[in-house]
Amino acid sequence: MGTTLSCSGFQEDSFCLENQLSQVYSAIASNVGIGITIESNGSTIFPADGKPMNLKRGQQWCRNIKPEESLIIYESRLFKKWSFRKAFPTSLLNGIRIEFGKSGRISELYGINLVQDFDANDRFPKPSQWMTKLYQAYDTPLNQICIPGTHDSGSYDITTFSDEDPHMWESLKKLFDYYSESYFFTPFKELVRWWAVTQGLNTYQQLSAGVRYLDIRPRKINGQLVTVHGLAGASINNIIMGIKRFLNENPREIIIFHIHEPYGMIQADIDELFQVLYENFGASIAPPQMSPSNSIQQFQNSGYQIIVLSTLDSPVFSGWSTYETLSNLWHNKNRPYPLLESITNNLVYRKNNRLHITQMTMTESPGDLKQGAIPGQPSSLRSFVRTLRYPSGFLRYAANAARSHNKRVNIVTVDFPEDDYIYAACMRENIIDINN
Repeated sequence: MGTTLSCSGFQEDSFCLENQLSQVYSAIASNVGIGITIESNGSTIFPADGKPMNLKRGQQWCRNIKPEESLIIYESRLFKKWSFRKAFPTSLLNGIRIEFGKSGRISELYGINLVQDFDANDRFPKPSQWMTKLYQAYDTPLNQICIPGTHDSGSYDITTFSDEDPHMWESLKKLFDYYSESYFFTPFKELVRWWAVTQGLNTYQQLSAGVRYLDIRPRKINGQLVTVHGLAGASINNIIMGIKRFLNENPREIIIFHIHEPYGMIQADIDELFQVLYENFGASIAPPQMSPSNSIQQFQNSGYQIIVLSTLDSPVFSGWSTYETLSNLWHNKNRPYPLLESITNNLVYRKNNRLHITQMTMTESPGDLKQGAIPGQPSSLRSFVRTLRYPSGFLRYAANAARSHNKRVNIVTVDFPEDDYIYAACMRENIIDINN
């Protein structure tokens, strides 16, 4: 895990702030100070004199949740007056600690990081069997539970020697054409690999870690069905082998196999893909008569282990149409808080009769790629992703926002799920719903 277990526990009815700027050299050098006020109905109610309270380095401050209140965060630099930095409705902060500390970018003095704390007393089901254990006594719809997922799930197998995706985005294709005849082609492909790999775990390992949604982007390259993300990743056969192994060991778990962006796939390729799926899973593929509103138990009791989502048609079998059963917005944000704002806005308007994907993934801009050569700036997708330091805290905030509108987070896709407690965060949401 990329984070550290905390002994502070989980408090549903409060939020805490913690100043860790003593660990951030740039913030110390600029003499950054953190100030706090609480507002209600547009008026400052804390502190009593209306001036921001200085949260000193190393200090932690907590407050009980009052739904009508908002937390206002200020900063000062080089002994100058307070300036506004960020405002949060406190009702969306329950169970969250705000950590003022590292941002992951040398160009930013510090980050405002939303953190969920987990400790050894948290009792979550075994990641390989969480559907089996949590829902054996609860008739909960598939589209109303938190499901960990991965983005570009087959990219873990990308290497410098991988084939190019013939349908890669145009700007990348121009760069490939430019470098293809030069001595810099191999170093260029290695750079592309740094930004193309989104997972450090293979399919079986992802599923064993709690993932139940797979984002599969297929191509037919050199006569083989493979997945892609700029470069060719894992083969469809290897992904299916990982799924089969996992389901043989955990037969009551359910996996969502999303065939996503199948660019360039002709009908013969599509039929081959569906045939491979049918040969391996056959009667365990959920038919169109099932729906996202069916419960986990209904899938389990019918023997359905795989849900195939796609925009494709094939005479081999009929999967679920993404047009009718799935909402999936690409947020296209390269900074944490614009991403969080887009996520929460999208969640509160989700359709409860569909599966809903929350893409908790940032998208690098051309500027981010150029700055990757600067020491201290993210130089790979993994280091770029880590600038959203605690995805589990973002998930908690988004779940609070969704609940305030009688919605729920559903499928949550991330890059490198092993780097944060995203599984634990999802299980906590599921347990909260079960207990309520």
